Amino acid sequence: MTNNYNYYKKLLNEFVSFKSISTDETFIPEINKTVDWLEKLFKSSGFKVKILKGKTTNPVVFADYKVSDKLETVLIYGHYDVQPANKADGWHKDPFTLFERNKKLLARGVVDNKGQVLIHIVTAINLIKSGGLKYNLKFLIEGNEETSNPDLPILMKKYKKDLKCNIVVVSDGELTNNKPSIEVSLRGGFNCTLTYTTGKNNLHSGIYGGGVPNAAYELSKFIGNLYNSNTSVSYNDFYKNVDRIEKSQIVNNVNLIKGGNSITKLAGVNSLLTENNYDFYTQTGLRPTIQVTGIKSGYIDNGYANIVPATAEVRLNFRIVESQTAKSVFLGFKKYVAKNTPKYIKYELTTNGFHDPIKVDTNNQYVVDVEKLLEESYKSKVGRKYVGGAIPFVGDVKKILGVDTLLISLGNEDCNMHGANENFDIDLIQKALEFSNLFLRNQ
Repeated sequence: MTNNYNYYKKLLNEFVSFKSISTDETFIPEINKTVDWLEKLFKSSGFKVKILKGKTTNPVVFADYKVSDKLETVLIYGHYDVQPANKADGWHKDPFTLFERNKKLLARGVVDNKGQVLIHIVTAINLIKSGGLKYNLKFLIEGNEETSNPDLPILMKKYKKDLKCNIVVVSDGELTNNKPSIEVSLRGGFNCTLTYTTGKNNLHSGIYGGGVPNAAYELSKFIGNLYNSNTSVSYNDFYKNVDRIEKSQIVNNVNLIKGGNSITKLAGVNSLLTENNYDFYTQTGLRPTIQVTGIKSGYIDNGYANIVPATAEVRLNFRIVESQTAKSVFLGFKKYVAKNTPKYIKYELTTNGFHDPIKVDTNNQYVVDVEKLLEESYKSKVGRKYVGGAIPFVGDVKKILGVDTLLISLGNEDCNMHGANENFDIDLIQKALEFSNLFLRNQ
């Protein structure tokens, strides 16, 4: 084990001990402890630190280290907030105490995202000590990535001068087959809630059942009609402006899958369901989708309530691709709802979280250079990954700062982020530290 790893593990042990859960206000004292810890760490290493505060969200830590006006500047983004975790959820030990098992380090946030951003922090600290930094460095570490952060774009505009840089780096995802890849696109999207109301209150199913509209049934019909038998969305306007998938992209995606872990096994499902026999990465990275994320209606507690439900609600998550926009897709869905909801039903449609898809300029010299460094560190060919998820911050970077983002995931594919026993493979930690050192070091 290298000194870098030992120092990294020491800091990680401290970092993950803070219960910096952003979904629950009772953990605000832990959030503040985390911010204080980061501020102290950066200042002790020679960074200038500002704590940026929005109206409603947790503090954002901004750290700046300048080597020379002649050097380019790299801004590294991360987040210190984590998902909730309890030992009762299935953890082997306390999720906020770092422990080692089967050559992995386990704790909440060990990959998402404390462990990944700490890779670059530790590298920076060591290179500052040795005088070996290749770039001026800035870190932007927020505390509301897990809950969305409406204040972050506002803060980025307010502190645009401070955040000025040549490139942004984000390490907040998983490797593919534990081999390196550059993430070259992200899906955009939004959430919405559709509520059906068929009457002023629930009715007795014996007296009224079969003679009046049932909100649960009516909404179920709507949901069922939203999809075709091949899992695609049923109305054509949903696919308006979707970029054509190139053969080279499919070849790339099929190669990512070859020789890798079983996706069905990783997901814990019996089968994959894709359109037109697309491979998994083409389906999730280059095709849009609407996913039902929750349904609520009627009575589901102990026993039975013999009612005809008067209200039903479905929550939907939209994922869109280049060259779609979130607002135009929502307007198309709004028209579809109006056209396909019976006149005897009152409905309400609400939405939030619009963010557009991102496509990385793969001709960017940083992309070319980083691919070479990844190949050297991991001793493996570097893939290009079209990602189904989203990082709204990346879109804000392009719009507000006018620069591109390098999306370089460092976590193992079975890291189980957001789940019990979240873990970071020790061998991959070593390789990530080596890559970060090659990237930031003055050759």
